[in-house]
Amino acid sequence: MAGGNDLVQFSDGGPGTRSKLWARVCQFLNSDDKKRLCLNQDPNLRGTIQPGDGFDEAPLIQLPPLNPQQPPA
Repeated sequence: MAGGNDLVQFSDGGPGTRSKLWARVCQFLNSDDKKRLCLNQDPNLRGTIQPGDGFDEAPLIQLPPLNPQQPPA
């Protein structure tokens, strides 16, 4: 169905939509050969990415500086 309403079965977690599949997987494929395998070739069929479709950015973690007198573990 148009508008991203197709049901997608993920290997982990509950079912989702084509827009969720695009937001979590297809947009990050790093070669044209891999992108051609994704079922979301047509933006009109995958629909608009909705809040919660993708993953939030990980928070920045402040690490203490390495002690130059002590080699890293």
